Amino acid sequence: MRFDTEARGLLYIGKTKNLRGRFSGGHKAFLWAWLNKYFAEDVRIAVQPISYWGNPALLLELEAIILRATEPPYNVQIPTEG
Repeated sequence: MRFDTEARGLLYIGKTKNLRGRFSGGHKAFLWAWLNKYFAEDVRIAVQPISYWGNPALLLELEAIILRATEPPYNVQIPTEG
Protein backbone atom coordinates (compact mmCIF):
# COMPACT_ATOMS: atom_id res chain seq x y z
CA MET A 1 0.00 0.00 0.00
CA ARG A 2 1.37 3.40 -0.95
CA PHE A 3 0.48 6.55 0.94
CA ASP A 4 0.35 9.89 -0.81
CA THR A 5 3.02 12.19 0.53
CA GLU A 6 3.73 15.79 -0.24
CA ALA A 7 6.93 16.69 -2.06
CA ARG A 8 9.62 17.06 0.56
CA GLY A 9 12.24 18.90 -1.44
CA LEU A 10 15.95 18.80 -0.86
CA LEU A 11 16.98 16.17 1.69
CA TYR A 12 20.77 16.32 1.78
CA ILE A 13 23.66 18.33 0.32
CA GLY A 14 27.17 16.99 0.10
CA LYS A 15 30.32 17.29 -1.90
CA THR A 16 32.72 14.70 -3.20
CA LYS A 17 35.55 14.24 -5.64
CA ASN A 18 34.31 10.71 -6.46
CA LEU A 19 30.54 10.24 -6.65
CA ARG A 20 30.72 6.46 -7.03
CA GLY A 21 33.00 6.16 -4.00
CA ARG A 22 30.72 8.43 -1.96
CA PHE A 23 27.74 6.10 -2.28
CA SER A 24 29.35 2.69 -2.87
CA GLY A 25 29.04 1.61 0.77
CA GLY A 26 25.68 3.26 1.32
CA HIS A 27 24.97 6.66 2.83
CA LYS A 28 23.15 7.85 5.93
CA ALA A 29 20.73 9.94 3.85
CA PHE A 30 19.51 6.77 2.11
CA LEU A 31 18.99 5.04 5.45
CA TRP A 32 17.13 8.01 6.89
CA ALA A 33 14.95 8.27 3.76
CA TRP A 34 14.09 4.57 4.14
CA LEU A 35 13.29 5.03 7.84
CA ASN A 36 11.04 7.97 6.94
CA LYS A 37 9.25 5.72 4.42
CA TYR A 38 10.29 7.47 1.24
CA PHE A 39 9.72 5.31 -1.80
CA ALA A 40 12.84 4.57 -3.86
CA GLU A 41 11.19 5.92 -7.00
CA ASP A 42 10.66 9.27 -5.24
CA VAL A 43 14.30 9.80 -4.26
CA ARG A 44 16.83 11.14 -6.76
CA ILE A 45 20.48 12.10 -6.68
CA ALA A 46 21.19 15.39 -8.42
CA VAL A 47 24.76 16.20 -9.37
CA GLN A 48 26.18 19.61 -10.14
CA PRO A 49 29.86 19.55 -11.11
CA ILE A 50 31.72 22.70 -10.09
CA SER A 51 35.09 23.27 -11.64
CA TYR A 52 37.98 23.89 -9.28
CA TRP A 53 38.12 27.59 -8.42
CA GLY A 54 41.66 27.64 -7.11
CA ASN A 55 40.48 28.42 -3.58
CA PRO A 56 38.90 25.48 -1.70
CA ALA A 57 37.68 27.87 1.00
CA LEU A 58 35.30 29.42 -1.54
CA LEU A 59 33.78 26.02 -2.25
CA LEU A 60 33.26 25.43 1.48
CA GLU A 61 31.60 28.83 1.80
CA LEU A 62 29.34 28.10 -1.18
CA GLU A 63 28.29 24.83 0.42
CA ALA A 64 27.60 26.62 3.73
CA ILE A 65 25.46 29.25 1.99
CA ILE A 66 23.39 26.58 0.22
CA LEU A 67 22.98 24.61 3.47
CA ARG A 68 21.83 27.68 5.40
CA ALA A 69 19.41 28.69 2.64
CA THR A 70 17.79 25.27 2.23
CA GLU A 71 18.25 23.57 5.65
CA PRO A 72 18.03 20.00 4.29
CA PRO A 73 16.71 17.70 7.04
CA TYR A 74 19.36 15.00 6.58
CA ASN A 75 22.37 17.27 6.94
CA VAL A 76 23.35 16.86 10.58
CA GLN A 77 25.39 20.04 10.80
CA ILE A 78 24.46 23.26 9.07
CA PRO A 79 27.19 25.90 9.47
CA THR A 80 26.21 29.10 11.20
CA GLU A 81 26.81 32.37 9.44
CA GLY A 82 29.78 34.37 10.53
